[in-house]
Amino acid sequence: MVIEDFHEMVLIQMKRQDKTWKYLGELIGTSPTYAKQIVEGVQKGPKAQEYKRKIANDLQIAIVKGA
Repeated sequence: MVIEDFHEMVLIQMKRQDKTWKYLGELIGTSPTYAKQIVEGVQKGPKAQEYKRKIANDLQIAIVKGA
């Protein structure tokens, strides 16, 4: 099974690595709510994309464009 939804991948990796929204917020220097909005795709600006890459790197998620 291939999971293509970023939000779903983040939730799986957070559970496996025992990480919280608070941790992700601190990782990118924002609030846990903003981190959750980035992961869910509510925030889509250039800064949000940068934060999304940071979160993906920390959780060891590969983002493939055009796949």
